[in-house]
Amino acid sequence: MTRESYQNDMFFKIIDIVGNVAYLKGINLRLYADSELEDLNKVENQKIEDDTQKADDHILVCLSAAPSNLKIIDTAAKMANALQARFTALYVQTGTKAEAMDKEKLGEHIRYAETLGAEIVMTHGENVPVQIAEYARLSGVTIIVIGQSNARRNHFFSKSTLTEKLIEIIPDIDIHIVQDAVKNRTYSKRSFTELAEKPSVKDYVLTAFIFVVCTLIGLLFQKLDFTDTNIVTIYIFGVLITSIVTDGYFCSIAGSFLSVFLFCFFLTEPRMSFQTYAVGYPVTFLIMLISSVLTGTLAAKLKTHAKLSAQLAFRTQILFDTDRLLQREKGETEILGVTCTQLIRLLNRNITAYIVKNGTLSEGKLFSGEKENSDDFLTQEEQDVARWTYENRQRAGVSTHHFPQAKCLYLAIRSGNNVYGVIGIPMQKETLDSYEYSILLSVINGCALAMENAQNAMEKEKNAILAKNEQLRADLLRAISHDLRTPLCSISGNADMLLGNSERLDEATRHQIYTDIYDDSEWLIGVVENLLSITRLNDGRLKFKFTDQLLDEVIAESLRHISRKHDDYKIMTDCEELVLVRMDVQLIIQVLVNLIDNAIKYTPPGSVICIRGIKTEGKAQISVEDNGPGIPEEMKSHIFEMFYTGKTTVADSHRSLGLGLALCHSIIEAHNGTLILTDHAPHGCNFIFTLPLSEVTLNE
Repeated sequence: MTRESYQNDMFFKIIDIVGNVAYLKGINLRLYADSELEDLNKVENQKIEDDTQKADDHILVCLSAAPSNLKIIDTAAKMANALQARFTALYVQTGTKAEAMDKEKLGEHIRYAETLGAEIVMTHGENVPVQIAEYARLSGVTIIVIGQSNARRNHFFSKSTLTEKLIEIIPDIDIHIVQDAVKNRTYSKRSFTELAEKPSVKDYVLTAFIFVVCTLIGLLFQKLDFTDTNIVTIYIFGVLITSIVTDGYFCSIAGSFLSVFLFCFFLTEPRMSFQTYAVGYPVTFLIMLISSVLTGTLAAKLKTHAKLSAQLAFRTQILFDTDRLLQREKGETEILGVTCTQLIRLLNRNITAYIVKNGTLSEGKLFSGEKENSDDFLTQEEQDVARWTYENRQRAGVSTHHFPQAKCLYLAIRSGNNVYGVIGIPMQKETLDSYEYSILLSVINGCALAMENAQNAMEKEKNAILAKNEQLRADLLRAISHDLRTPLCSISGNADMLLGNSERLDEATRHQIYTDIYDDSEWLIGVVENLLSITRLNDGRLKFKFTDQLLDEVIAESLRHISRKHDDYKIMTDCEELVLVRMDVQLIIQVLVNLIDNAIKYTPPGSVICIRGIKTEGKAQISVEDNGPGIPEEMKSHIFEMFYTGKTTVADSHRSLGLGLALCHSIIEAHNGTLILTDHAPHGCNFIFTLPLSEVTLNE
């Protein structure tokens, strides 16, 4: 929709209509509506949601090393902010020498775009307008912001500008042109010598050798009566080989002219002269020159783009590998090590790293693929720059305004306002190109995200432990308030009855009261012992006293600690002789007592309880079997949890705190054994645990 305002067509979007007044968002930020909408088609009670606008708008700015590019980036950022649109900055890499000459300026523009919230995207190709147009179509770009110089063309046949080509290729996308501040400037093209890479001595030697060989082959072909067409093909083939084995365009172009001169001088009559008798030879020379130049140029371009593609594939692979490796590491030190190793692969230079521990920056560590000059990057001055980067959350060092005399470029490993470390990149070699810097930032951001996830996982684990401890504390308090109070009240009540009415009670009643007091006391003692043992075991304060003991003697000793209630049950033992086990005898007796008491508690009187001990697979295996009702399947996965008693998480009608089995499980694990629950046929439970056999050899 357009509206005539300030004598210009202004593009805007209606974001709300209240009454008869429109609130607008547009490219021209000066435009607003504060009057009657007489020239607009009114839309009653209609709103265009901001979220929809955000999803539809995508602004693309084109990056370059030109001084006016800062103004273009700034304009695009303002538009993106006004429209609340996605903001992308695109740079097309062509692989020319001009790019290397301007990469420092280009790097500044890229960093400026990043500070304004742009997403940096880099691609490569020979035809810049086509690359921009292709990316715009694939990414859903709605507005392209680009600069337009006011320079005048030198002649009629001058090439179309980038802006003109874009308008021609993508007429369906809005192109916002920012005028250059410099008026009436002519197009200034770099000379061929500036654009071309200077050949090395090796390139000159290879070029000369190739065409000497081509000339010798041509002389041989003449001796064999081959036509001139075949000889011309040999020279074109030589130009192609020269383009492949040398760097840049210079040698291939020079080889094109050299091939014509050599063919004319050595292979045409009269020989050793640039004159020729044949009328058609000048045309042959011209076609040969044009073919050689085209062949050499195309081969050089293909070689350049193949090199760029290989670099892109390598750098992309590093990003994938870094992401995969970071996901496998859990500790911050390991994450930092992976990051620095990948940066060494990417940049082929030493890396210094600092990690934040307990709110302070640690001493620097050097990750190096080279051994020389390693100490120069860890001096006190360099560490001070790294510390400044950590404290101020800004890049510092080489190529920055802060500490430019430093030997390294320092970047903070940060996520939001949290800084997890600092990375130092030595810059004594050639500076980083824009794409390398972009990959570098991606790797560091991945490292920051991995460290943040690691810290979140640690915090989550700590919170889970705290929550578990709180739950255990709450369960313990509930159990103490309920189940410990019941036997205490029973003991107190029975004692009070004995004190007040002992003479009036008959002998049988007094004996029953004594028995009840004794049973309640024994139960309390057992509970307290379990509580103390499991507390010391979990805190690591329980001291183990491992000795070599005969298994049958330990089982017999445990039966002497069983409550008097075992008289109502048939307890059997079946243990192999001379089974010598490495154990803490007091704790293992406590395990057996708890398992037997558990069987007594949950089986009816008259049940059979069997304790077996055998050797199996290099270990001692002990089992406590009963023929009671058994344990339901849904309860088996919780049976070794603290305060789990079957029906509830606290004590039930069997007067149990749910500590015995949890304690047994912990004691057996501390002995490097296992405790499992299986079903006993035809019904009942079978608790089986293993212990290590003693290495002592008995001499009979």
